[in-house]
Amino acid sequence: MTGPGIARQDGAAGRPGGHAYLFGLGSPHGGDRLGWLAAEWLGDALRERNDITVARLDQPVDLFLHAVTPRDRLLLVDAMRGQGPPGTLRSFAPEELPQAAARLSSHGLDLASTLALVEALGLFRAGIRIIGIEMPADAGPEMTAPGLDTAQARRLHAAVLSWLDAG
Repeated sequence: MTGPGIARQDGAAGRPGGHAYLFGLGSPHGGDRLGWLAAEWLGDALRERNDITVARLDQPVDLFLHAVTPRDRLLLVDAMRGQGPPGTLRSFAPEELPQAAARLSSHGLDLASTLALVEALGLFRAGIRIIGIEMPADAGPEMTAPGLDTAQARRLHAAVLSWLDAG
């Protein structure tokens, strides 16, 4: 196990494109749990794959707790607000992050600053993507499911598979 409760899978260490990392950002509180819940769900859905590490992160800088290299790829899944109806999925390159997401964070060093540090260190040269999931307006602490209906969950899974297979 790595991070708070998600399985590590190491079969792709020798791949030419490096290893793929999927990190769910969040906390145990309210709608911010969406990134963690999505990572848990995706970790289960991808458990047969040996080319990806899936973990939860409390804050973006926790990705440095993993043995990442410049050849590796990174996919971050996080809750977002103000980008559409609940369950809306949006995929971003780091430079495409909405300004609010780039400036505000409950994760310590914000996402944009962490990604700037990653770039300065020359990590994840094989690519970085962010998938934002619009959280419900009333997402309270009792939320236990990823907050996605079946069609949205399928789209999230398809987006992750497409990202994995493109690498």
